Amino acid sequence: MKKRALITGANSGIGLSTARALAHRGFDLILLVRNETKGREAQAEIQKANPNSQADLVQASLDDADSVQRAAEHIKTTYDRIDVLINNAGYTPAKLEFTDENIERSFYASHVGHFALTWYLSDILKKTAAQTGDVRIITLSSAAHMGGRVDRMFRRIDTLSPMLAYCDDKLANLLFAKGAAKHFEGTGVRSFSVHPGAVKTNFASDTKGIGGAIWKLMSPFLRTPERGAETSIFLAAAPLKSIGERNNGAYFVDMAPKTPRNRDVTDKNVQWLWEKSLKFV
Repeated sequence: MKKRALITGANSGIGLSTARALAHRGFDLILLVRNETKGREAQAEIQKANPNSQADLVQASLDDADSVQRAAEHIKTTYDRIDVLINNAGYTPAKLEFTDENIERSFYASHVGHFALTWYLSDILKKTAAQTGDVRIITLSSAAHMGGRVDRMFRRIDTLSPMLAYCDDKLANLLFAKGAAKHFEGTGVRSFSVHPGAVKTNFASDTKGIGGAIWKLMSPFLRTPERGAETSIFLAAAPLKSIGERNNGAYFVDMAPKTPRNRDVTDKNVQWLWEKSLKFV
């Protein structure tokens, strides 16, 4: 039976590189994208290179609760299994924007949208795991989690810099991965977070000020998207014994678990974030 992976933000950067690699390894794919036109281009490229793998497209905006729910309902009624869910999409805002709930928009898209998507797909993930004993949720975090703070999350702070907003997003991604490991414990669904390294993509291309200037100076020294995707691919496709059973919920860097460097990474904050996020589903 072929495995199926759902990848958010699969039309460019790390997401596209991950999709290409998994299709080459024989996975069928669901490419969940915001921009349908770019998604169609990625879909055609992947399908042409891997005619024996199925690459389907689903459009959704992760900063829109209704859009996420509609996409999840479509997926649940169309597919009978998901072996790997890769919560990859994310961005650094050029400027702060807030949703109607007064949540910073990139935080909503990066964390709340992925939390809701995972929540709505829980039944199909557990159903697949009941059959195979092995379903994986992989969430893209970053070393930028070190600059994140829990006390800024779910609050409107108009003076927050876009780069610190991104740090909060990445801390939330890491905490969510730990929360998902606990939530799905004993079901065969496992959860991991990933730091892909500093990757040369469209990331921070619109960021103003010193953060954007530093990123442009670093550009020649950054990893390719293919290199940045390596740890996501490893966690999606490697045998569980290579990942390590005790590493459920762990944060991975360069295909190995690593201890997060932020005092806000605590069991209490993992539980707080999970309960806070439940209000959006």
